[in-house]
Amino acid sequence: MSGISRRDVLRLGGLGVAGLVSVDLLAGCGGGSKPGAQTSASSLTPFRADTTAGRSTGLADRVAWASTADSEFFLALGRGMHEAAGDRGVQYVTATSGNDPGRHARQMSDFITSGVGSMAMQPLNADADTPVLQQGISKGVCVQGIITAPSIMQVAASQRQIGFDQGKAAADYAVKHLGGEAKVIYFNLDTVSPALRERHAGVLAGLATGGAGIEVVGDLTVADISTTSGFNTMMSALQAHRDIKIVLGGDTIVVGAYRALKSSGKLRDDMFLSGVDGDRQALDLVRQEGPYRLSIAFAWRLMGYGLGQYGADWIAGKQVPRVVVAKGIPLASRAAVDTFEAANADPAAAFAKRSVFEKYLPLLGNVSYNDRGTYWTEAVAPPKSVL
Repeated sequence: MSGISRRDVLRLGGLGVAGLVSVDLLAGCGGGSKPGAQTSASSLTPFRADTTAGRSTGLADRVAWASTADSEFFLALGRGMHEAAGDRGVQYVTATSGNDPGRHARQMSDFITSGVGSMAMQPLNADADTPVLQQGISKGVCVQGIITAPSIMQVAASQRQIGFDQGKAAADYAVKHLGGEAKVIYFNLDTVSPALRERHAGVLAGLATGGAGIEVVGDLTVADISTTSGFNTMMSALQAHRDIKIVLGGDTIVVGAYRALKSSGKLRDDMFLSGVDGDRQALDLVRQEGPYRLSIAFAWRLMGYGLGQYGADWIAGKQVPRVVVAKGIPLASRAAVDTFEAANADPAAAFAKRSVFEKYLPLLGNVSYNDRGTYWTEAVAPPKSVL
């Protein structure tokens, strides 16, 4: 990683400070904000939009998106950022690491070294990511972390609630249609982010509401978020478990599992498959109203558009939200999918009308380049009031 030593990785990767902390304090220079124990956004007030012209920060007129995979939802976020950058007259740059932690860290470090004013990123490995994000913050870059820290602006989601809703929907289906008896395969993403372990726990708690007849026969950790990974892992699971009725995980993985079931002749009309994220391929399957029964979707393109707009605002010295809450929208029918996609087809129009934008992405708190010494050091729990 350019400009980052192994010592930095070990030192910064082990940070355990909660809530907000000052760059000066981390650097050991004193002053700045007092470290707190805030890991929830519950005390934050709604974002107050900045109507001033702002004052130039001297940062590069460039926004970046550091992705980890060519998953459909990450591509949608990038499209939204690109659109916003074009609308604001700033440059958009991106890179995809292919789920390689070292490459991901190098790509982010290269963005910072070459000059960006804002950088959105998907977490991959905390030990590798943390020192690079710290480097960006120390240079005044608006680090926009997706359920990750350190970050100036954080995209937050109630992962446990999302997981519980997914597991509960599967359990309800099993009780109503399968006599309360079902074998389950769950694809977890525990190694991707600590916050996703909360989703894992939520899924298991939701499944438990259906009673002892619902048995998780495969709880499989998947590091590679791709349909190919889902296909291969599902094919392996079918060798040991032939009577699967429920398959849960992220949409990209579960779409791959769907294809494995179909190609092996194991797909049945009474199955319950469900994913999280709102991948286009998953939503196409939900539209068919067959075994792929539910996607808990996020407005990824609209999210990317907002991150691009607020990145440009940060560069201009204007106020931006400290937290963007990503609400999970349950889509279980053709009509629900069509409504969701219609609302997100024009991100510029949705962003221009805050009441529309915040149906999917509520905004909390205020921060600007002048307050860049204060940032999040842990994943933030969004308040229930906005979910």
